[in-house]
Amino acid sequence: MAVFATVVRSGSFAAGARALGLTRAVVSHHIRVLETKLGVPLAQRSTRSFSLTPAGEAFRVHCERLLDEAHDGIRGMELLRAEPRGEVRITCSHHFGNKRILPALLEFRRRYPAIRLHVAMNDANVDLVQQGIELAVRAGPLADSDLVARRLVREPTLLCAAPAYLRRYRAPATVAELDQHRWVIYPPSLRSVTVRENGHAVDVPVQGDLVTDSAASRLAFVLAGEGIARLPAYDAAAPLASGELVRVLPEVETAPLEIFLVHGRRIGPSARLLRDFLLEDAGENEAAV
Repeated sequence: MAVFATVVRSGSFAAGARALGLTRAVVSHHIRVLETKLGVPLAQRSTRSFSLTPAGEAFRVHCERLLDEAHDGIRGMELLRAEPRGEVRITCSHHFGNKRILPALLEFRRRYPAIRLHVAMNDANVDLVQQGIELAVRAGPLADSDLVARRLVREPTLLCAAPAYLRRYRAPATVAELDQHRWVIYPPSLRSVTVRENGHAVDVPVQGDLVTDSAASRLAFVLAGEGIARLPAYDAAAPLASGELVRVLPEVETAPLEIFLVHGRRIGPSARLLRDFLLEDAGENEAAV
């Protein structure tokens, strides 16, 4: 089957024989044996021409698929034999990076010690090309169509506040009362929070005296009783369990936080290996929640 597929791809018995390192006579013999086993002619050949019969055309598809799978398997074994090496530059925000990305990178390092990692913690969206960065972890939808985005995390979010804040300012009883409260605003561009009440989406304007470009600062301000915030579940879980925070309007749904792994159209093998590892790790973590 491999001989037949190679001859077809090469376009002639002579070219196929050269590709396989065999004589033309040996190649012809293999195909005659195959035709005898199948009970149908696969090719029409003469001294100058070579063409497939309808049966040969149908059989070609199966043979080429098997040949491709065999080559992929051999390549995979070669990669396993050779320890992956190289360097990957990745950027992520301080807060999410410390919580989710760094533990995964440590496990990646244990698995692939010969790959050098350059980790740039940055809360701003840096230019990947200018900074020579292959992978970026970013929140929200992707604006640059020249980049590829793979969703890493889809994290539930909750409206939260500290008990001290709710003692000073009466807890909102309805969505309509949310715009009367102080918010800890993050990111600085935040103008409203979309909530769903009784199946309807409502945009709630946010206002407050604390604006931050740091997710860690947002959490600290909310814990200090400075206002309400929409927090990802990975930030809210522990302080909710300890009583440091309480949910505001727990029956109201808020949009999830989506985190993406972003890279250029073409990336190196080490970056591809890290990308696949992070996606697999994120999938396992979501399944465990």
